[in-house]
Amino acid sequence: MYINTKKHYLSKSIYISAGIGLLAQIVNAVSRIFFDAKVAEPDMLNQVIFIVSMVLQVVVILVIIFVFSYYIRQMRHIVRLMKDDDSDEMAILQRKYIPDDISSLKAEAIYQLLEIWASIFIFVQIMSLVSNYEYRSLIRRLSELIPLDSYENAVTFYGIYNSTHGFKYIGMFAALIIGIFVTAVFLKDRFLKIVTVSVTGVFMLAFTIFQMITFETNFKIISIVWTSIIYHGLETIGLILFAIYLSKNYKGL
Repeated sequence: MYINTKKHYLSKSIYISAGIGLLAQIVNAVSRIFFDAKVAEPDMLNQVIFIVSMVLQVVVILVIIFVFSYYIRQMRHIVRLMKDDDSDEMAILQRKYIPDDISSLKAEAIYQLLEIWASIFIFVQIMSLVSNYEYRSLIRRLSELIPLDSYENAVTFYGIYNSTHGFKYIGMFAALIIGIFVTAVFLKDRFLKIVTVSVTGVFMLAFTIFQMITFETNFKIISIVWTSIIYHGLETIGLILFAIYLSKNYKGL
């Protein structure tokens, strides 16, 4: 059985979840500026900034659970309206008589994709929450081993701090990429497959080869870590564009 083309449960859930994530990132960035202690230590060791970041992540997780739960319930109701045999017969009739008014995928496939993406979003956010907590503990121990009491120590400390950033994102990045690729398999979309492979290649280059861009100020050393930029770009703007692509190119998604 197919659903009406006006229902876009999958793209809406991804769009809203990624949009909430983007909003949280913006608020987090503002908090880093507002609560910056102007001392020679990473923002992660700033207690206020860390608490704001953790609270934002919990809020994002709760919103994602609510959004996907709502749309999954809607799809579950549709899928269970008919038995499997009746559903197959209905799909044949729909393709025959109303081919322009049905979704690109069957309701069962959309339901499966919703469950896959719900799992991915929740997994990524929980892993981000846990990894941020553990990474902060690591950086605190590192600051005890390398006191920031001289310029040489500061350079060494920030070099280690920034070079280990990429390890935080590998698992979460892989989950998002797998989600997009699996969706592409369902849709038999070659373009999405090429995009996922290309983005993965860029991420691996950033992780292994690309150098950081570093700025030195009177208070601290600021570095732009490319793996961080790519991951956060993918989980927010990238997924928003992905959701728009699905809604524009596939009926009922």
